Amino acid sequence: MADALSEVLNWVALHCPASLRPELLAALSATQQSDEGGPAELWRTLAEKLVSAGQIELAREALKRWQLLAPPDHPLHAILGGGAASEAETPVEKPAPPPRMANPIPKREEATSRIVRVIDTTYTFHRVEAQMDKVQGRQVVCGWETFLDASDKSSRAVLNQFADGAYAPWAVSGVFSDFAGAAAVEVVVRTMQRHFVFTAKSSDKTRHTLTNFVLPATAVISVLAGYLMGVLH
Repeated sequence: MADALSEVLNWVALHCPASLRPELLAALSATQQSDEGGPAELWRTLAEKLVSAGQIELAREALKRWQLLAPPDHPLHAILGGGAASEAETPVEKPAPPPRMANPIPKREEATSRIVRVIDTTYTFHRVEAQMDKVQGRQVVCGWETFLDASDKSSRAVLNQFADGAYAPWAVSGVFSDFAGAAAVEVVVRTMQRHFVFTAKSSDKTRHTLTNFVLPATAVISVLAGYLMGVLH
């Protein structure tokens, strides 16, 4: 009898809510001490208490264990399942629910802008359409564009991005690197080119001024000075 009560109490400890356990323990102890406190009666008492507490599913499980121990001619067998359950029968298990499909990982959108710091200046490159199909046999998938001077459209600097993940500066052919390296080469070369152009323009302007204004004016002043000196003497 002690083993039967221990089995029931172990089941209660594993399956029943903690708030019900004191009440269930008291009822089971009272049944165990009664004249009819056999193993089957313990499970029947447990099932009744679970029904009273609204724990219908747990009550059904307790009654299944009661059926294994109750006399075959007990009238409740006809209500619960049409006869005593045979110990040889394998309990019917509920089919396992289908595996839950994991949420698909959303495809990460490609960035449309990238920031690179070259020396002491930060440049923002924006993704643009490929300027050409291939460069030295490599497939170009897109370009990256920035302006060294936001107010000067002629200060445009461009990188090519290739299908293999490499990048190349527009200003120097045959140089392939990562994004930061290619951007540094492009920015530095374009800055040097702009400085050279501005310097050349400034030199041409100075030369033009000397040729067309300063030198002729100097000649005229020299002639006038000579003439005045001759008159004065």
